[in-house]
Amino acid sequence: MSGKISLHDRLVGTREGKRQWRDYTRRRDLLPPDYKVVMTQIERFMYRVAMDGQVTAVFTGILELFEEGAAAGRPVLAVTGDDVADFALSVMQAIQAESWTGQQARHLNEQVHRQLAVLGGDDGRG
Repeated sequence: MSGKISLHDRLVGTREGKRQWRDYTRRRDLLPPDYKVVMTQIERFMYRVAMDGQVTAVFTGILELFEEGAAAGRPVLAVTGDDVADFALSVMQAIQAESWTGQQARHLNEQVHRQLAVLGGDDGRG
């Protein structure tokens, strides 16, 4: 089996990905109503701001936080804070920082600062 992804899997996802999504939605639907409302809104928000193929893993991570909060009897906004958009963006940024793109961005910044330091400590701002 080659490492290539078939056209079919690119269009409709892998069986494993579909299974993970079904498992996620089943668990999401078991959340208390207030948690479910917030989770559904976070999903919509993240889809609009360009989540990638890691979406199920991201949603499952948030879901686990929500399940713990609900089991502890905490209000949903005690888990996310009042600014739910900021919570969602923070989660996305943490995931992106661990992605290949995030690693490359860190590498770019390190290289620029290292090379500017070699030029005599100039930070390039004039």
